[in-house]
Amino acid sequence: MSKEKKEFTIEDLPGVGVTTAEKLKESGYDNLMSIATASPGELVELTGVGENVAKRIIQVARTKLDMGFETGEDILKKREQVEKITTGCKSFDNMLKGGFETGAISECFGEWGSSKTQIAHALAVNVQLPKEKGGAGGMAVFIDGESTFRPERIKQFAEKLGLDPIETLKNIKVARAYNSDHQMLVAEKVEDLIKEGLPIKLVIVDSLTAHFRADFSGRGELSGRQQKLNKHMHVLMRLADRYNLCVYVTNQVMAKPDTFFGDPTAAIGGNIVGHNCVAPDTLIQISNGLIKPISEIYNYDKVISYNLKNNLEAGENKIGTIVVRNYKGGLYTLKTTHKIRCSGEHRFFRINNFKIEEERTKNLKEGDYIAHSFGLDIKGEFQELPKQKVVKIKKEGSELLKKEITEKRLTRKDICKNINITSGQLRRVLNQKYPADLNNFIGLTKNGVSTQMLQYAEQVTADKHKEFIMPEVLNPPLAQIMGYLLGGGCFEKRSLRFRDAEYDILKTYNNLFEEVFGLRGDIIKVSNKNCFNLNINNKEIRDFTKNIAKDIFDYAAKSPKECLASFVKGFFDAEGSIGKRYPKISASQKNEIVLRYMQLFLDRLGVRSFISGDKHNGNSMFRLEVKSLKDVVNYGIKIGVSATDKKEILAKWIKCCEKSNAQEMTAIKREDIWNLIKDFGIHPSKVIRSRPKSCKYIGERELNRVIKTLINKKPGDNEARKKLNFLITLLNSEIKFEKINKITMEAYEGILYDFSVPKAENYIANGFCSHNSQTRIYLRKGKKGSRVAKLIDSPWIEDSECAFMVTGGGLEDIK
Repeated sequence: MSKEKKEFTIEDLPGVGVTTAEKLKESGYDNLMSIATASPGELVELTGVGENVAKRIIQVARTKLDMGFETGEDILKKREQVEKITTGCKSFDNMLKGGFETGAISECFGEWGSSKTQIAHALAVNVQLPKEKGGAGGMAVFIDGESTFRPERIKQFAEKLGLDPIETLKNIKVARAYNSDHQMLVAEKVEDLIKEGLPIKLVIVDSLTAHFRADFSGRGELSGRQQKLNKHMHVLMRLADRYNLCVYVTNQVMAKPDTFFGDPTAAIGGNIVGHNCVAPDTLIQISNGLIKPISEIYNYDKVISYNLKNNLEAGENKIGTIVVRNYKGGLYTLKTTHKIRCSGEHRFFRINNFKIEEERTKNLKEGDYIAHSFGLDIKGEFQELPKQKVVKIKKEGSELLKKEITEKRLTRKDICKNINITSGQLRRVLNQKYPADLNNFIGLTKNGVSTQMLQYAEQVTADKHKEFIMPEVLNPPLAQIMGYLLGGGCFEKRSLRFRDAEYDILKTYNNLFEEVFGLRGDIIKVSNKNCFNLNINNKEIRDFTKNIAKDIFDYAAKSPKECLASFVKGFFDAEGSIGKRYPKISASQKNEIVLRYMQLFLDRLGVRSFISGDKHNGNSMFRLEVKSLKDVVNYGIKIGVSATDKKEILAKWIKCCEKSNAQEMTAIKREDIWNLIKDFGIHPSKVIRSRPKSCKYIGERELNRVIKTLINKKPGDNEARKKLNFLITLLNSEIKFEKINKITMEAYEGILYDFSVPKAENYIANGFCSHNSQTRIYLRKGKKGSRVAKLIDSPWIEDSECAFMVTGGGLEDIK
């Protein structure tokens, strides 16, 4: 008989002992999911562990989550158990495809008096109806945060349905919550009621955010408020999923005066209920330039988002809720210039009739254009580099060291096996006060030499180590060297080696080494091969560059554009080639992640590129290509190359670009532009040529000509002027719409991630402008005392709206 697999628990996490586990459990972090979605700051505060340990705990929790894999048949059976709770209003039920679902959270938000609480009371009664009458045959828990529960209304609703009012009230457990901590505690206690055997089928939280706003009132407390709200939501999510019950939460709205179209309101506390997800290897653009996998995102990070409702400008926004989701189902792969893997419910942005709208992945088609980030203006700062502590030994220390070597019968050769200097260098350290890394002297003490020797070590304050210099920041020349090292350099045991078929390339990099480190290497012809080696025979420089190479993507990403361009230049100097017959720059690598970072760096520099992959001798090989004439020229101007022959080829393509009539296509439909020109009282054929229907979209050069023609003309109505202004804003923005070349779907079993961005509701993922969304119902007052409910962002129902009346007997259709 096979052994049953041991469940991975909190105590099994690295750095979590019995005491730490108890602290976590006492604070409500009693399972891997709650820790996986926590922030390092929370764990540091609760347990006293260091930030790096906290990050490690969170990362392991994310990877060790029980995936809960189920077959398709299991999922179908689970969906068959979903129950619908009627609202009592036919039009409302039709909008929700039968009523509020169990196994999920639904949020209703609206201004005061929009009937959020009336719906809560109706659901508390209706959930008690038998299933054949639209109920779930269960009880309700009403968590009352604003003293809104009214038993009189329950009696009215029950009498209208023919139920016993007293028995109906007995089947509603009401808990008055006095602050945010009390509200969270009450929600956690719901599970105890279920374990006692009570058939709880509905949990109402009215209102979700009121106490959190009161307890965390200042701007400086927003982060703490969001963290607690996240934790509260995860408790409610777990209840809904584990016990197949319906969670109904209410929320108020705040005004958004900067909104020029649509309803100028948003739910207070941001979007916090439901999320659609992307794969763990998705790369997220952080506001300081860093690019991080979504699996390493924490809620203290700030991301770049776009203001899609007004000026399309990019800005910095704080992350809200982080969602880690166990997922089994179809995973889509979208390929444009970039590639992303996500669920079918994840949303992207496209243009429709001069407006930017959201669309689910499952509804997108090949040939559609969706939003990407392009040419981001991240200022960056010159990055300080880790300093080596270089010391030299005083005469007294040298004598002591020699004495101990003799007494212990140690040889210089044996000692140097465990430290990073040669026996010849050790001789110079002892006899000539040669400076060396402090770690080498610490290594001597581990070989049995007395630690007393370290008191004779004095730090070398100048950054000159004999004949070379250690740079303090990542400047453009060093960034170029590091780019070449990434692409084609080699770390030998005590030296660096560059190999290239072109002598002038190595000569260029030899000059860069002299500029950066004050030291030149040797360029030697490789025997029996048509190439050369540049050898930098310096152990300290080798160690220094290897140390920063571990985090070179982070250093480069946070640097100014001139450093970023130099880094990319170095990489393509090592790996790249330029087409002679066609305008193309390409670089190949076995490691796709390297090319993905390079592609995002090219995006920042305003150069479009594509990644493709194939098999070579059974091994995967990936290729990053700059294809169009315009982008090859942009590469030459903004980045450049070092090789003389490549410079000549680039110069040729720049001349070709000046004479070329080629233009990039936009995401704007020709038909829409044709009609817009008419709206300005001009015959379209005077501005753009008529094309066959197969030419669906307009080119960038033609679009610029249209704008130039119309900008000083008077339109027939204000709507036409708005459309023209949209085009002007779009062409001057850092958003580019790319065509979907291929869409595929495959079976997937694993973790997916998402997070909310409360203010902007979008972020940059793998270069795509990606929407974070949730299931919500927006309520507002209608005409003649009616109410209007608008379904927003439901993961299973199309957006729609309905109107209804609130009467003494409950919710009713408008007659």
